[in-house]
Amino acid sequence: MIRRVLAVVALTTAALATVPAGAQAAPSCQAGYLCNTQYFSDSARTILVGVKTEFCSGEVSTWGRVTGYLKWSASPCSSSR
Repeated sequence: MIRRVLAVVALTTAALATVPAGAQAAPSCQAGYLCNTQYFSDSARTILVGVKTEFCSGEVSTWGRVTGYLKWSASPCSSSR
């Protein structure tokens, strides 16, 4: 009985230790901003696998694949005068 409990505890601990941390969803881009989302293969964020750019004109450009590991940035659009 004790061996079975210890085995379950060991397996549960191992399973929880291998769950990757840091996956997230991209925030939405507000009107009047240019937003860039870079998607990476894992939590180390060293291998770029996709990009989504939301332009001030409303156009959206994407390539690659979407993952939960990302870097997001937003810049205000300049007004043309």
